[in-house]
Amino acid sequence: MSRDSTTSARLPSYRLFAEHLLDPDQPTVTRALSAAQCRPKVHSLLSDYFAHTASASLLCSHLLRDIDRVRVKYTSLKTILHCLPSNQIPSPVVITHLTEFSNFSNPFAASGLVRATQCQCSDLQKRLESSRDKARAELRLAAKIKCGSACLVAAITASVVVLIMSHGFALIVAVPGLASMNLGSERKLVAVARLNAAAKGTYIVNKDLETTGRLVARLNDELEYMRTTVRFWLERKEDKVQADGGVVGVLKKNHCSFSDQLDELEEHLYLCFMTINRARDLVLSQISNLT
Repeated sequence: MSRDSTTSARLPSYRLFAEHLLDPDQPTVTRALSAAQCRPKVHSLLSDYFAHTASASLLCSHLLRDIDRVRVKYTSLKTILHCLPSNQIPSPVVITHLTEFSNFSNPFAASGLVRATQCQCSDLQKRLESSRDKARAELRLAAKIKCGSACLVAAITASVVVLIMSHGFALIVAVPGLASMNLGSERKLVAVARLNAAAKGTYIVNKDLETTGRLVARLNDELEYMRTTVRFWLERKEDKVQADGGVVGVLKKNHCSFSDQLDELEEHLYLCFMTINRARDLVLSQISNLT
């Protein structure tokens, strides 16, 4: 077995299939939107959809980078502390590492970016659903008018038998009107299909961002607790290292939980990449197939 195969076998399945880059990417969807025959409002909404999902994907990339930074810092500190003998005053080197950890900038504290991205998606979802529902209402109204016009033409044709030329003229006038109405209805159907796909995609991405926000907030609280504990321990310089207590005990106790939380967020983010890509591809398919 090759080295690459061995490495791949060790990776979780969600990492094997996850895509780090947007697919379809922004240039592709921009070209598709330019070629599509959309009303300006629909075009604007679809453009916002692809922009917001691209922002969500970029946010996931940043969070993955933050996870790597935190994992390296935490693992380095944990390794040093676990190698220390018990009941000894920590060396200057250990103090330095503890100080660096306590002063380490917590990337998960900036969870406002997750909330801001989620708010954008939530607002977009409402606008998409509102525009879709309005288009559907217009379709229903057009269908009623079409039905009424057809009934009117039939009634005139059946009742005014004597004036055959007038009937013919009436039918000639009515048919182009119905044809124009059919064309307008078809365009609205296309718009509804595109808006509906975008609304569904935004809903799913929004739910993923909600989960991301909760996971990030939980990691932020956990990391802040550990940093505060280390900082408090550093202020009590007379304390010795205790294998089952003090700062070592706290880090040992939180190790499994904190590591699991990092892994959970990482897994969720890779799944978000796939969700975002599938949602974008669905809308792009609606645009390309119905152009």
